[in-house]
Amino acid sequence: MSLVTSVAMAAAMAGEPYQFISDAMVGDIVADPSQSQLFGLLLPNEVAILATKGDEGCALFTSSRLLVGLQVGILSKRLSVKSLRRDGIIAYSIDPDTLVALELIGNFGKAMLFFDKGFNPMRLSEWLGQTLAGSRDQGDT
Repeated sequence: MSLVTSVAMAAAMAGEPYQFISDAMVGDIVADPSQSQLFGLLLPNEVAILATKGDEGCALFTSSRLLVGLQVGILSKRLSVKSLRRDGIIAYSIDPDTLVALELIGNFGKAMLFFDKGFNPMRLSEWLGQTLAGSRDQGDT
């Protein structure tokens, strides 16, 4: 069992929220989501809606999930990927600068996504609105 799994299980058993994604620096929106480093992780019938890329990480917002990739390692950079189901998001807040905080179902706590300076987090508002409304429109946002 990995350390992350152990920490998550310990937090769940203690009844305390676990910070599933903490301080993910996911960059800015890329024009074509198919150019995302995470695009190869899509499931059959899953549609990439919006992608971001930065120096320290990336994100892919899809019709059914949010994938977040974080650069890890000191000498060799590797991409650590976390995935959460879209219907696991129960609330969100958008900071006018660069922060989007997602509240997750159960004891998973929050996912904190930081975007590059100048990014307009309101570009996520349609995806987030559909998420909370339970709509899974497969079209572009």
